[in-house]
Amino acid sequence: MSLKITKQRTINAEFNVEEEGATILVKQTFISVDSNAVSTVQENLLNAELYAKHRQEMRTDERALRDLRYKVEDEILADTTQA
Repeated sequence: MSLKITKQRTINAEFNVEEEGATILVKQTFISVDSNAVSTVQENLLNAELYAKHRQEMRTDERALRDLRYKVEDEILADTTQA
């Protein structure tokens, strides 16, 4: 018998906008980072019209999410090289 442990990190992001007093989910992104610091990204665009209307804000948030993803990847790589 043997035990195999795999470390993996997950980031779930929701991109919301406020329209007429309601919070509306525009886009979801799911990022899974494996033990080799390789990411798998799944994006679901739920409201293309609102995405287009708020494109600049969405892109700002997408860049922040990408930076977070890279930070997590780098942390995993640092852990791997120290082990």
